[in-house]
Amino acid sequence: MSSLTAEVLDPATRPTATDFPALDRPPVIWEDDRWWRFTERTDLHETRYLGVYEEGALVALAPLLVTRDGGGLLFYDAPKMVGDLGAFGDPERLPEHERARWEQLAAALPDARRDQYPSVALSVFGSHHGIVHATGRTAAQQRAVLAELPRLLDDAACTLGCRSSALLYVTDEQAEAIGPAAEALGHTPAVLGAESVMRLTAADWDTYLAGLVSKKRVRTNRELRQYAQDGFRTVIREGPDALTDSIVDLQVGLRAKYGLPGGRPRVQRDFDAIRETVGDSILVVSAERDGETLGFILYLRSGDALYGRTAGFDDDRARGVYFVLTYYDTVRWCLANGIRNIWYGLAAYEAKRLRGCDLEPRHGWFRFAGAGHKTLTETVRLQSTGEDSRLRSLGPNSTTAQGD
Repeated sequence: MSSLTAEVLDPATRPTATDFPALDRPPVIWEDDRWWRFTERTDLHETRYLGVYEEGALVALAPLLVTRDGGGLLFYDAPKMVGDLGAFGDPERLPEHERARWEQLAAALPDARRDQYPSVALSVFGSHHGIVHATGRTAAQQRAVLAELPRLLDDAACTLGCRSSALLYVTDEQAEAIGPAAEALGHTPAVLGAESVMRLTAADWDTYLAGLVSKKRVRTNRELRQYAQDGFRTVIREGPDALTDSIVDLQVGLRAKYGLPGGRPRVQRDFDAIRETVGDSILVVSAERDGETLGFILYLRSGDALYGRTAGFDDDRARGVYFVLTYYDTVRWCLANGIRNIWYGLAAYEAKRLRGCDLEPRHGWFRFAGAGHKTLTETVRLQSTGEDSRLRSLGPNSTTAQGD
């Protein structure tokens, strides 16, 4: 029998970086105490933490995002994720009989979701699993914790009165320990997509360009020339003051275009929170013309890595800007400033792979207990099959193993 126990902690009682040094400026920004303080300020989820103990000592800590109804952020609201292709999935890749079944299930999903709240997800903003192990723990000790997480999450869901739960955005390596334990408890596995990572090995920009195949090198130089001919210049700002009013305007416009709620107050509140928590990690790469900012990408820096957070573009006046900012001028700056890994996040896999990113699969496990749980479980399985097929179609370094 396992000696590991767990306790649900609220933000006021969770250990800080002072108490738990693994949270103090770790290599992954999403595991940083400062980022967790940003997450705690959301009004879309209740933040809790799962403290894992061995013989009374805290050996691991993981964020829990609790959703009381269907109003949570899509990527961390487990019932809402089911059947929503914005979260994951590609039913067009399913066999014909499974596509027909997908359509049948869609009609029943709204009713099935309603009885799954409250819901809890073990995850953190940034589409990251969020599990942080105490410093000094061996690989074997970490695996032992991972193998117990599904059981401990079930207990936490019970404590919180949740009817559904999910353990999200787990890596291949972590899945080897978590998967068998989760499925033994009846959790439904799913492939959630892949993290896109640009690994930089060149010494400088010229060496990087020389290392591209001829076709990619020609396209890169052509797009950079067009960018300059169109009058754009790239400006890179660091620190809290990089989040200017122009950046807010572009983000507000992007959210309005896609019908996202909140408008300027939400964007301003989020950017203020980022500035006040991880402000010294901010890097903004922007495209400017005639004194106007017409496109930007917000990154957070941690060690030798950049992590993409959000972006915004004036679609009418900034055509062609996205690729220059994201894959050319970001890379150029990274090579000159000691950055060796750029984490671009999930989605847009074809474009990212074409420009040299590795795709690292991310896995999840779902448990539904309310009425309609069979509908949700079957939908998740089909959704995962479609997503898995999409990633496999992209070639080497992008395969997944469902159920691992």
